[in-house]
Amino acid sequence: MNNANYQRIPASQVTREARQLFRKNFKEMVVLNIIPILMRIIGMFFLVKMYSAWLGNLGVSLSNPQEASRKLTAISQEMVSNPSSASKYAFSMTPQTSILIFAAGFFFFLICAGIAFSMLDKARDDTYEIRTIRDSFQIFSGKYFFPILFLGILFNVIVEAGLGIYLIPGIWFFLMFGQSFFIYKDVSVRADHVGFRGVFTTFARSANMMRGYKWTLLLICIEFFLWEILNLLTHEILSIILHPYEQATMSVFYKKVAEQKGDLIK
Repeated sequence: MNNANYQRIPASQVTREARQLFRKNFKEMVVLNIIPILMRIIGMFFLVKMYSAWLGNLGVSLSNPQEASRKLTAISQEMVSNPSSASKYAFSMTPQTSILIFAAGFFFFLICAGIAFSMLDKARDDTYEIRTIRDSFQIFSGKYFFPILFLGILFNVIVEAGLGIYLIPGIWFFLMFGQSFFIYKDVSVRADHVGFRGVFTTFARSANMMRGYKWTLLLICIEFFLWEILNLLTHEILSIILHPYEQATMSVFYKKVAEQKGDLIK
């Protein structure tokens, strides 16, 4: 079907509906998102600790901004004049820390996927009752775990490859394939068993679904980016409100696009 036959969905309409959904179910959605919210706040705490320790190893103290600026300028000049010295000042982590961060990142992703599925159900059916623990951990069930884990790894590889080539292809791949997870949820509801091939086809279906709607999603992501800059200034405290809002917005966006192109996920 030609894209001209599909109704345009303004980003403002999506965010307005998401805010209404969030305000109406504020307490439920904040509690539902409590694990990723806490992970973001704790992660920021340890990130600041690691950054401060790295600066300390360089002999830079943030308690004296002028001296810190002078020291960092001297380091930068040395790296420019002697590129081989960069390794001496590079930020590094132990293998154990790297593994822990990697595992925490995947756990965060899987929890957020389960929460997104629950919020999509709520966006579609206002009578849907959110079950905090069960909904948060639903991806860890046999129905979802390995397919969503595989989708997450493949999606990350594709986007990272695009970013490695150039920034724009990475963003394009993100916009094109980002709905694969929601599509898998809908397909798995309609089918008793979704095979390995069915997992792969969610990428093709996402690409077809996003024709005509990438610009809308890009505008939404730009809004998220600006909010996240402000969130950094609060050391992730704003995540208490921002994270559930972002989840609600992505769920509403998929719901509205699926209503236009539902034939692509049957």
